[in-house]
Amino acid sequence: MSIFDDIRDHKSREDLEGAWQVGSMALEQDSGNAFLKTSLFWVIYAALKKLLEPIKTRDNKTPHPNEQRMIDLWASRIQLLQLELPSENIDFRLWNLFRETGKFCDPICLFILQRGSSLFSPDDHKPFSTEKGESPSVVLRLARMVAVNYLQKGLESSLPASRVVALINYALDKTQDSSKSKIWLEYDKARIFVAAGDIVRARDAYLSVLRNKRGESWAWFGLAKTYENEPEKAICLISFGLTCAHDPIFSIPGLVRLAELLAQTGVHDYASKALVKLTKIYSNNGWALKGSIVELTSSAWFDASLDTSDLDAHVEELAIGANQYAMAKPTYLSGVLFSVHESGKGATIYIHRDLKFSARKAVFENRKIPKPGTLVKIFCDMGSESHDVVSVENIQVIETQDIRLFKGSLKVSEKGFGFVNGDIFVPPGLVEGVQRDAEVAGAAVMSFDKTKSKYGWKAITLFKEVGSPNSGELGPLQGQP
Repeated sequence: MSIFDDIRDHKSREDLEGAWQVGSMALEQDSGNAFLKTSLFWVIYAALKKLLEPIKTRDNKTPHPNEQRMIDLWASRIQLLQLELPSENIDFRLWNLFRETGKFCDPICLFILQRGSSLFSPDDHKPFSTEKGESPSVVLRLARMVAVNYLQKGLESSLPASRVVALINYALDKTQDSSKSKIWLEYDKARIFVAAGDIVRARDAYLSVLRNKRGESWAWFGLAKTYENEPEKAICLISFGLTCAHDPIFSIPGLVRLAELLAQTGVHDYASKALVKLTKIYSNNGWALKGSIVELTSSAWFDASLDTSDLDAHVEELAIGANQYAMAKPTYLSGVLFSVHESGKGATIYIHRDLKFSARKAVFENRKIPKPGTLVKIFCDMGSESHDVVSVENIQVIETQDIRLFKGSLKVSEKGFGFVNGDIFVPPGLVEGVQRDAEVAGAAVMSFDKTKSKYGWKAITLFKEVGSPNSGELGPLQGQP
């Protein structure tokens, strides 16, 4: 009987351990036998499937200690085979077995780290399209799995933090997943740096997260962790995060940390109010308080009788200035709203002839985009590659050589465009519906004329002058000259 027949015989009797033992002993004598390695890999796969499939059907996907011990044993044997990589055997079938439980399995995560990019085929870097949308690529999913494994144990983890971060960076750089999917890897990386005590790099990672998640409380709470030695800044960031919480449940970690920091700085009344609000959230959801919260409420300074009606207003005051800590180079600039995006979800803001910004609807006052021609002041991060705009507010006065407000008589050419005061070009789209020689007003910016190869004034809004016939149809000019 050949060794392969022997292995098949053991497998047919569901004696997978016996199949491994006879096969591994044969492999010791013939270490280069690729067919034997493949046969043993499928013994491992069968054993893991037998262990993991029942766990998938449970509500609690955490393996029991005895289950985890056996899972770890079989997973550790994959490395012993020293398979040539990438291997057509190690594919989504193996990884799908570990979809819910891989984060608990140290050997499989260590195997991924040790073998690195050699594990993956080109298709492993591509996301999957499903009926429910995009599903993460194999590489991205495994990078997150390994990251979570590390984060569960922190400095006690058997995984080197530097190797985990290297895998995350590989996934961020090489996969074709959307930036929306990759942001969670950035978040994992930030938490790993915090766990490893690398606060400088943790802060940089959280800043990357915040460029896309400024409206999420957890992102602000994370950045606050990098200011543990500067409680005033940490309080400011946590407070801003609390103003972003879309649901009371999301505010829980922020309220806990705010209470701790306020108590440390001697502000016991508002520390108490934060705890009172926190305990109400637990009570409303029928949850028992965690031991750490019970310990806080047992503090001598805690007063459960305080009225919390002014807490939200106080938190908003504490949050003032938080945006400056979430930027590499916070900058205020004044300009004019140039145009509204076709989708209606954002707008282009003109600062000067060489600088324009794209701003999301969410950063405008009351989440409402004003009309083109409105004078605005933006708060942005000039230190980021994308020059993120954080807030936009309307203003009345601006001093710049590249933006002007004008009044005058509209002269229209036969081709449909016009001029005001002889030097302000008015595009056909603005001229339409306005009578020739009408008295008009509007806003203009310096724009490059490709035909004449020079800069000139170009109107971006046009209104019939207030007081002229039918002026009410177009409304007043925004801003003041």
